[in-house]
Amino acid sequence: MTFQPDIIVTGPDGVTLVVEAKVSLPNLGRTEEQLRSYMIGMQCPTGLLITPERMWIYRDLFSSPPSVERVGEFDMRGVWQQQPPANASLFELFVQQWLERVAQQPTKGVPGNFTQAVREYLLPAVESGDVRAAHPRYS
Repeated sequence: MTFQPDIIVTGPDGVTLVVEAKVSLPNLGRTEEQLRSYMIGMQCPTGLLITPERMWIYRDLFSSPPSVERVGEFDMRGVWQQQPPANASLFELFVQQWLERVAQQPTKGVPGNFTQAVREYLLPAVESGDVRAAHPRYS
């Protein structure tokens, strides 16, 4: 089955952020490789892999040979303002809504390195982009 992300952010220059939102992650390595391949194929500069507990940020270095590096890993339990849903489709929607709000609502009570990563990698994409589901959601 072909990899398809859960959420994409598009802007004038195409896809600027691709997000894989999972309630559980049985195989981090495989999911990372699928996300990296998708980012390279779509020439997307930033990727996000997120669960209710953790978030990983990836950056395409646009090098030769192609290289996407993990640039951050964060504990999300202190970030969410409410308990994330356990249902996969509802969690995707939950993450999408969080991304839509992240530009307007500063992160409070979270470590400085998380805030810096949001400013450096997520805000440039979501402030000028359109956050949307990358596929139909079924509950």
